[in-house]
Amino acid sequence: MTVSADASSEFADAFTAHYPGVLAFATRRVGESDGEDVAAEVFARAWNAWHKAPRQAIRPWLFGIAHNLVVDTYRAKERRDRLQTRMSAQRPSAPDDQLRLTEASVDIARAWQQLSLSDRETLALVAWDGLSQAEASAVLGCNRATYSVRLSRARKRLTSLLETTPNPAPSEGSSR
Repeated sequence: MTVSADASSEFADAFTAHYPGVLAFATRRVGESDGEDVAAEVFARAWNAWHKAPRQAIRPWLFGIAHNLVVDTYRAKERRDRLQTRMSAQRPSAPDDQLRLTEASVDIARAWQQLSLSDRETLALVAWDGLSQAEASAVLGCNRATYSVRLSRARKRLTSLLETTPNPAPSEGSSR
């Protein structure tokens, strides 16, 4: 299959415009090294399907591809973790914390972890990735009204968790 110069130029423009956002989207969800792999795979798949790409909605189309690849990455990691657990008969170790968090961010992090993966993704698309509700709905493969309801419910659940998440007990050295 030969690709026209126009299609090649359009793809190059889309890559230049959207690669940083796709990379950030993937990195926030799967980490830096896997994020780079996901972003590369997004554009490899986009190139192979460029003739079918929705020209008026390239950004959500690319984020939809990224979303599917992130889900695949989670599934692969879960399979590896289950296999490792079975092989070693030990619980897998928790990932190291990479940031020192304030009390407020600890509460947010705890509440965030208690949300379902679906709620986290629904919120992250607009809060972290800056997509509009229309774009986010396209990423998740639902209509805008459905996405709006999901977003509203996810926000309510996060708010509820923030209101009920207990503050951690102060450490021994911090009492005065």
